[in-house]
Amino acid sequence: MAIRCIKSICTSARSSWNVSSIAVAHRLGPVPVGEISVFIATSSVHREDSLDACKFMIDEVKASVPIWKKEVYSHGEVWKENSEFLERRDELVVPGHGRKCCGKKVMVIE
Repeated sequence: MAIRCIKSICTSARSSWNVSSIAVAHRLGPVPVGEISVFIATSSVHREDSLDACKFMIDEVKASVPIWKKEVYSHGEVWKENSEFLERRDELVVPGHGRKCCGKKVMVIE
């Protein structure tokens, strides 16, 4: 599901900016505090296209890809969603399916 959403974001970036290449990676498993969890890179003839596409993609990954993270503390642990995702979850639709990006696979507890 997350891969499909990320591919859709890349397609949107390609249609909005003149970028030659796009690379997106999101780490799985434990990520120590302070380490990189997401990597986005673009190449283009003009830097403005690359910079704008990168900004768009990181904002969209945070807001529309159903990525959960488990925060571990000395007194316990908790599963969390990105606040940007919670703010936009009702408007997210899978192209051609008419249903939300995360469908019933994501449970939101408010």
